[in-house]
Amino acid sequence: MEKIRTFVAISLTSILQDHLERLITEMRPLAEGVKWVTPQSVHLTLKFLGNLTPAELEKVFTGMEIAQNEFAEPFVIQASGTGCFPAIRRPRVLWVGLTGASMTQLQTLQNRIELQLKDQGFPLENRSFKPHLTVARVRDHRLLGGFMEKYMSYDFPVTDLPVTELKVMRSDLRPQGAVYSVQKTYKLREVT
Repeated sequence: MEKIRTFVAISLTSILQDHLERLITEMRPLAEGVKWVTPQSVHLTLKFLGNLTPAELEKVFTGMEIAQNEFAEPFVIQASGTGCFPAIRRPRVLWVGLTGASMTQLQTLQNRIELQLKDQGFPLENRSFKPHLTVARVRDHRLLGGFMEKYMSYDFPVTDLPVTELKVMRSDLRPQGAVYSVQKTYKLREVT
């Protein structure tokens, strides 16, 4: 039976993708041992579910519909600044950060999704939610030289990221990188 590599995410605006493309274009020539993400593939992951059967995917849809109805209000956060996981001396992931007055709403939304999917039989994430936009993975930190100081001091423009819908995504891993496709979209509605 085919398994579907699945995650829940928020898509980015084209303006934010343009800023990410500028960042990647400027940083790419400065570092070896780094695999950059295509700006159009960058998304804000709320929950990674792994390889699912079609029946398990249906349970995700059920949980997401309940989470959507519990949390209806759209909101806006901002992308801003650069960083890395786990540490600057041995980075594995390079990211652009998220901030703003509505970060509590993002945390609440992610928590509701987590709990509704738990009710559908999926395990709770054992790590705390650290919202970020992954722009690269470091293959060999020994090849970076002075690159991390340049990356960490990059002046990424504060850019709005409206959260108006949630997407259940499929990820197909290919030699040239992951290819993503939308399985289902859940729009957040204004509460009247």
